[in-house]
Amino acid sequence: MTSVLPTSSTAPVRTAGQVPTGPGAAAALIEVALAAASGEALAPVSLTLDYGAPLQAGETVTLEAAVERTTRTLVFAHGRVLKADGALAATGSAVFRRLGVSSPD
Repeated sequence: MTSVLPTSSTAPVRTAGQVPTGPGAAAALIEVALAAASGEALAPVSLTLDYGAPLQAGETVTLEAAVERTTRTLVFAHGRVLKADGALAATGSAVFRRLGVSSPD
């Protein structure tokens, strides 16, 4: 399978999960995966999501996430949600604020 993720300074992190109930399922899955890819405590600033194949509650999916770049206070990440058959369910990108790092005054 060819990756649709942009080139990253870090290798994508792959995890598996089950789809929760509700229309925001892909958003909930991808936000957690994107934050976890950084390996540090973060607070979400923005999340952009594009939907593909629909997800069903309880379905098993693969999550791929990678950090694109970081600054002193922000982390930029991107990722995707893949169905068991390889179909693209969602792609997303997010900006997170690094916790415990103060902004310049």
